[in-house]
Amino acid sequence: MYGYLNSMNRTFAIKSYLLYLLRARHKKGYGIHSPFVFNLLNSVFYEQSPYYCYESIEDLREKLKSSKDLIDVTDHGTGGYTKRRICDIARKSVKRTQYAQLLFRLANCNRSSSILELGTCLGLTTLYLSQVNSNGKVVTIDADENLCRLALNNFKELSADNIELCKGKVDDVLPGILEKLPSLDFVFFDANHTREATLKYFEMCLPKTHKSSIFVFDDIYRSQEMSLAWQQIIQHPDVRLSIDIFEMGIVFFNTDLFKQDYIVAF
Repeated sequence: MYGYLNSMNRTFAIKSYLLYLLRARHKKGYGIHSPFVFNLLNSVFYEQSPYYCYESIEDLREKLKSSKDLIDVTDHGTGGYTKRRICDIARKSVKRTQYAQLLFRLANCNRSSSILELGTCLGLTTLYLSQVNSNGKVVTIDADENLCRLALNNFKELSADNIELCKGKVDDVLPGILEKLPSLDFVFFDANHTREATLKYFEMCLPKTHKSSIFVFDDIYRSQEMSLAWQQIIQHPDVRLSIDIFEMGIVFFNTDLFKQDYIVAF
């Protein structure tokens, strides 16, 4: 919720969060009759065991949170640059631990080997995704040159050699990336947080899905237009299951499932 309260749509975010709290009644799967969803929540969403990769990535997070170094970061409002401390980026602009680790567990549950991330930032979520399958590949996209430089350093520090970082705007580089990928096991959408862009990237990635594919959308209540984009996504006929945990929305394409939409306390 922290990131939402610092957004331009604070009032909308607060109202959305209060509504989410009222509707999110499926704590740890109670009241859910679908065996698939019940097992998914308890074995993936609420899994508490520390996985092998958690400690090293969280140690790196703490290191970044203590760095006072300044870098120039693209200001998407003006098109210019603004100076930011690395510690502020690490604290405010990357996914918090519980959500980053959930991304790892989600990608792990379908044994993802073809992973795409739109929006790299410091590369912490990228590192989590890279640990799912050492024989797989994570392709991540970011347009900010200085953030890419930092992310590459972080990948090197943890010896993550199965990551391909593509520098550039998503609109420019995504078509070429998708041409080379036969399928997508897992996609994390964390780039341009507008309705138009989110739906565009969703539609572009759809042809690469299969029965076990998982798409995760970040900041689905960041603004009213993102909320509308999320509603359009979960209504798409190819989406069989959606799970709303407020900060992120997760969709599945398993055709064996009846179409279901859940709002889950997380």
